[in-house]
Amino acid sequence: MSGSDCGHIFIWDRHTAEHLMLLEADNHVVNCLQPHPFDPILASSGIDYDIKIWSPLEESRIFNRKLADEVITRNELMLEETRNTITVPASFMLRMLASLNHIRADRLEGDRSEGSGQENDNEDEG
Repeated sequence: MSGSDCGHIFIWDRHTAEHLMLLEADNHVVNCLQPHPFDPILASSGIDYDIKIWSPLEESRIFNRKLADEVITRNELMLEETRNTITVPASFMLRMLASLNHIRADRLEGDRSEGSGQENDNEDEG
């Protein structure tokens, strides 16, 4: 069993690696899964602000293998396309931009104060 960056939970047979179930669990990413130690209950969470509790409702499982294969193919393509891409959190980028802006402002302020000092030196000489 695993969560995915596509928002799905994949459940497969641990001996054969055959996919047994695909659950649409989150709008973005499933980054936490926790099965109950005894009962057939699963908790999942992701980027959304909610925790989902899963348990079987049907007597027999309903598994759309074609849909699962499409999701897997799409995930493989996305992985290949982003293999050389680094994902940076937005908060990091905002801090970086703020730091660069602060450095730029300090340089401008330094240029202004140096410029005014040079003008005073020239006035003293004349």
